[in-house]
Parts: sequence; structure tokens; C-alpha cells
Amino acid sequence: MKTVELSGEELDYQMYCHACKVTGQTASRSAFDAGYRQGQFHFQQDKTLLLDLLETYRVNVQFLAQEWLASSDRGSAWGESPLVAVCRLILKLNS
Repeated sequence: MKTVELSGEELDYQMYCHACKVTGQTASRSAFDAGYRQGQFHFQQDKTLLLDLLETYRVNVQFLAQEWLASSDRGSAWGESPLVAVCRLILKLNS
């Protein structure tokens, strides 16, 4: 599946894998699934995460043509919410 098509739990799982890579941890699908059921790793819905991601990855967000655009000097990605767009962009830039 292409990064621009990621949504829902699969987008959250890919962000979990990226977060594990950045923090030097090993990603585990079973650990993700267990945590996800308990309300963890819902990256695309965690509004407190948005500012950290914007600052860390130097992302700009705009609402254009009824959709959100996240962009940086290295690329851009669209999404139905600012967080979805930012998550897609981060995964795209780090794939």
C-alpha cells in the first residue's frame, strides 16, 4: 500500500514502526496490537502529538480544496485531517 493511501490502524501501525526506529526499539506487531486495543498508538488521532511532529519535522499544514496538505522542503502529502496528512508526510519522507 502506498503511503498516500494509508489510513486508520495501518497508518497508526506504520507510525508506530517509525517511532520504534527513531527511538532504537524493535517494532512488534503483537505489541502494537495489544497496545492499540488498550488505546495506545493512535497517532493519527493524538492531537497533542501534532505540535511535536510539526516542530521536529518542520512541517507546514494548510487547508486547501477541502483537504489538508502537510508540506516540508522535502515533499508533501494530503489527508482528511492535519494529523493524517502529517503522518503520511513523515512516513513518505522516511521510507
